[in-house]
Amino acid sequence: MRFQDKVIWVTGASAGIGEALAVALHAEGAHLVLSARRADELERVKANCTSGSGEVLVVPFDVTDEIGRSAAYGQVISRFGHVDLLINNAGLSQRSQAKDTQFGVDRRVMEINYFAPVALTKLVLPDMIKRKSGHIAVTSSVSGRYGVWNRTAYCGAKHAVHGFFDSLRVEVCGHNIDVTTFIFGAIQTEVSKNALTGDGTPYGKVDKLVQNGLPLNEVIPKVVDGLAKRAREIVVAEPASLKYLRLSRYWPSELFRRQTKRGREQRRELAAAK
Repeated sequence: MRFQDKVIWVTGASAGIGEALAVALHAEGAHLVLSARRADELERVKANCTSGSGEVLVVPFDVTDEIGRSAAYGQVISRFGHVDLLINNAGLSQRSQAKDTQFGVDRRVMEINYFAPVALTKLVLPDMIKRKSGHIAVTSSVSGRYGVWNRTAYCGAKHAVHGFFDSLRVEVCGHNIDVTTFIFGAIQTEVSKNALTGDGTPYGKVDKLVQNGLPLNEVIPKVVDGLAKRAREIVVAEPASLKYLRLSRYWPSELFRRQTKRGREQRRELAAAK
């Protein structure tokens, strides 16, 4: 068991990647802390954690609530005494062009995807430094490496995530603390249903990109393996996203050409759907 008796705190654990990751890590012997806003869904996930012997603590809170974050950390420390691995997985996507997006949406997406994991990381970090042991992970996206049409707020937040956690990795390596970034492509979850549109209402449907994404049963084993190896980055994406990642590094002008072409196609698709 690679995570036997490790205390692992997973945010965004009530569905999708967070839920699947929690179940897999429990099977690896971990003690779990499950967090998200919906207590009933967290209890459902807890009930599905049956393959391992570790304890499972449900700590519901809103990651954007400063008082709630501090209270949640207090509960975790009271129960387990420390955190071995923090997985900042809670997140929110977006589906609207910049010109149609209210600034409050940009702020909301940034609060959840960037400021919340930064704040929670800063809560657990002092004790990890004191103990000279720890591991911090954060969920990002290929959208944190290049721009994507209809995702300005989301891409901006994920680019910020890379900047902070790449820098943090350098700062804490001397304290025996590792930092892992998950770089995901399209994965079959409900991320697009919960995404915000320009006026802040949910997108409400699974888009084609997500429908054609990787299934969770292919994604999670790769993530768990990468965490066990304490990898700096874990890239799990479908072929198209992997190709775009390579282009963003080696041929950015070609990436821009393809992205603008895809943008025109999506505009036509949206117009036809109206």
